[in-house]
Amino acid sequence: MIGENNSGKSTVIDALRICLGYGKSDYSLSVKESDLHINPNKPDERNPEIRFDLFFEIEKSIIEKQCFYDFISIDKESKKETIQMHYKFIWMQKGKQKFFKREIWGGDNEHQQVPYEALQEIFFTYLDPLRDAVTSLRPFSYNNKTAQLFNELTSFKKGDNSIPLTEDRKRNIARELYSIFENDDHDWKHILSTGNSKVNTHLEGTGITDKYPNIEMNYVGRKFSDVVKGIELKRPIFKDTPKENQEYFELYQNGLGENNLIYASVVLGDLINRCEDEELQIYNVLLVEEPEAHLHPQYQNTFFQYLNKLKDSGLQIFITSHSPTITAKSSIENVTVLQKQEDKVYAFSFSSLTDKEYSDKNKRHLRKFLDTTKSQMLFANGVLLVEGIVEAIIIPVLAKKYLDIDLEKKGIEIVNINGVAFEHFAKLFNSKEKGKRLEVHCALITDSDPLGDKTKSDRAISAEKLEGGNLLVKLAPHTLEHDLFEASDANKMVMRQIYRKMHDSTLGLIPDFTAETLMEKLKLNQDKGDFALELKDALCGDSHYEGLSDALRDFCIPTYLEEAIKWVAKV
Repeated sequence: MIGENNSGKSTVIDALRICLGYGKSDYSLSVKESDLHINPNKPDERNPEIRFDLFFEIEKSIIEKQCFYDFISIDKESKKETIQMHYKFIWMQKGKQKFFKREIWGGDNEHQQVPYEALQEIFFTYLDPLRDAVTSLRPFSYNNKTAQLFNELTSFKKGDNSIPLTEDRKRNIARELYSIFENDDHDWKHILSTGNSKVNTHLEGTGITDKYPNIEMNYVGRKFSDVVKGIELKRPIFKDTPKENQEYFELYQNGLGENNLIYASVVLGDLINRCEDEELQIYNVLLVEEPEAHLHPQYQNTFFQYLNKLKDSGLQIFITSHSPTITAKSSIENVTVLQKQEDKVYAFSFSSLTDKEYSDKNKRHLRKFLDTTKSQMLFANGVLLVEGIVEAIIIPVLAKKYLDIDLEKKGIEIVNINGVAFEHFAKLFNSKEKGKRLEVHCALITDSDPLGDKTKSDRAISAEKLEGGNLLVKLAPHTLEHDLFEASDANKMVMRQIYRKMHDSTLGLIPDFTAETLMEKLKLNQDKGDFALELKDALCGDSHYEGLSDALRDFCIPTYLEEAIKWVAKV
């Protein structure tokens, strides 16, 4: 699940935590009055109800159906069975008392009770975005994740053998360890006795006869869980050094990113142990917010790829992110985009699209091109689809200087398709049905490429047919450079001067060369990109073009470009 900041990603994770944690002893998150929806445009309009509906596919048919029998729903038409859990929270007020009335049921019947035993078959772990790894991994700390991992182990390796770690075995090996402290042959018992004696001597001296507290000291606990609370994690400093000579870094000496990886690995070790043990929970979930936190792009890649592999362990993973790097590595079928537009949040999921709406060919192409640059369009507040690098360089400058529209400030992304394969991107915006499209404005800008008697090429005509929904298609009468050149006399002066500067020997002798001549030379010398960069410098006021100040002031934007920019910027 991806999206811009404040689009509701954390809200979805919190909803899952509330629902999946219902009926658990550590139920720490609850619905509050501040969670009620408020309409920014209607201050008096308050929705007193919050509802969550969870739908699960049945995979382990027999086990799941037996355990979650009271949650099963059967579709009347397809007869397909799903497991459903429904939560309704209604805000009530009686006198001065305010509270939520809670209604929870399974399946289709609103009065169907939710068995406590079934709820215990659901387990989730939450990795929050601001993880305090050092505290959570510190020995004897509250909610120690390392101890939790060892407490849940059900077997361990000893040589080539896998040995069951039953509760009886845990008690026995803990007893063996603590017997050392109580053995007269070991100094530990006598050290403890000496300290105990000194404290009681002072208590006797400072207390009332026969009433002072005579205390008894013991090494902490006698249980397996007490032992593993004291396990600490350290990182060796020296390579190829015997253990007795090794020194270690403490966790606090590591970087935030590395500690986050250590923390996540400990948590995942516990989760995978639960997935592998059939006697533990049937449904195991990992909720991760911003796995990119404190990780550079390469680490984001490897961490995310590893999470993808864990799906085969029977673990369902929900991830929220605003990292283009992680988005680019995701399978698009698993991506849901949250977008906030005009105080409403919209969800777009690739998996909701039919083959007719978005074919396998579209998905393969999109998957190939969603690199870390193009995937940014899924987070944008508007998108401009363009053919090449020239448009990507020139359009932001034209918009800012001559239309007073800062595309970057408005969160608008220019996506350079590097060609004319617009369909794969356009289909993300042009559906007339909400939920089947991205809810931001998108403009597709492409060349008409007239030839002979045809004012538009077949390709340009096909591009026009893509218009619809949130997609506007604008055709350049010819090409961007040609149409910029012909937009005004000031444009011609500026662009002629720029090309003379680049190629004085070829066009210096032609005082008033035409747009056709310019296009021919740009194509021949393969320097369209260099020309665009020079034009950008001139438009931005580069000192090399001080003599063109009057012409630059009167520089014009072609109508089709202006309309496309204003559509995306919603002005």
